Amino acid sequence: MNKKDRVMMTFDHEEPDQVPITEMAIDVVHLEKLAGTKLTADTSPQTQVTSDRRAEEDMVATTVLAYKKLGFELIPIELSAPDGWNPKRNPDGTISDEWGRLLSYDAKCRSWVSSGSVFSAPEDFERFPFPDPHAPGRTFAIEETKRRIGDEMVLGGWIKDPFATAWEMFKVTDFVRWLYERPNFIRQVIERIADFNIEVTKRIVDAKADLILCSGDYAEKKGPLVPVKFFKDVIFPNLQRQVGAAHRAGLKFIKHTDGNLNPIMEDLANIVDGLQSIDPTASMDISDVKRRYGDRLILIGNVSVDNLCTRTKEEIIQETKECLRNAAAGGGYMLSSSNSWYTDAKLENCLAMVDAGRKYGRYPITILD
Repeated sequence: MNKKDRVMMTFDHEEPDQVPITEMAIDVVHLEKLAGTKLTADTSPQTQVTSDRRAEEDMVATTVLAYKKLGFELIPIELSAPDGWNPKRNPDGTISDEWGRLLSYDAKCRSWVSSGSVFSAPEDFERFPFPDPHAPGRTFAIEETKRRIGDEMVLGGWIKDPFATAWEMFKVTDFVRWLYERPNFIRQVIERIADFNIEVTKRIVDAKADLILCSGDYAEKKGPLVPVKFFKDVIFPNLQRQVGAAHRAGLKFIKHTDGNLNPIMEDLANIVDGLQSIDPTASMDISDVKRRYGDRLILIGNVSVDNLCTRTKEEIIQETKECLRNAAAGGGYMLSSSNSWYTDAKLENCLAMVDAGRKYGRYPITILD
């Protein structure tokens, strides 16, 4: 059975020959080790902070090579910045991206991280040049990845959840304040970002992706980041619109989010096709999620990222076996970490997870210890 068929059977809640494996992202330091190549100093997997197409080609080539060496069945790729666009470089060393976020460079991880905002009042957003989903070059990295992998792997195109985009754009403190002081403004912002995602989904489909992936957290360890009523009134109706755009194109829609989702799980299960993370550090029990929602949701996870950083290989192997035992039966399950392979994760632990997945993830699942 080839990799693509394996994933598609899994997505149809059938048992293929073995459990497919993937990661939603792998940090640069690990990509280079896996691929045996060296990226240029400023290159990171964050394709949206540069329109240097040669650097992007380098990043895509390294990512594809790493995912192929790992034998992964699914490769996720972000959108690109438009042709000719470059971030504004600020005197303090930060950059301003297309969404008005201020980003600082993390030299250890070799990536840009959110550190502020250009918005100090709602009126600033109204004057801000909103990104164009149809700008030339928006799907450059996705197209380049498709050219390199053909039909060897399933290609997932990332969009970012409007809720997460909004609170990152405005900073969490201002977002929460405006949520209560200017609720209609926040609603309109989320609707407008959802409109962007719906349009850009058409571009992702045209680029021959097989799947829509949606990043952006809804929760932290204690529960949802905002009141459940706001999810029901604003976030979920806009999520449903984006899922509808994917479905109209014949693609499934997988939502990534960390945190304790238990208060909103029923709503999520009624909207999206799948869930990635199922955060074990936030009271998310994958066996319980499988029992309650496994007939509706594709589950992707959930070897603890924290444990990949701190535990031994033997402990990771046991944890991987538990994930397989608790979630793989009947199909509808892909093995991954509970987030991604970030810089502090021990690569030997990550590889132990993959090896255990291949060894114990053959159907029928018969793990005894």
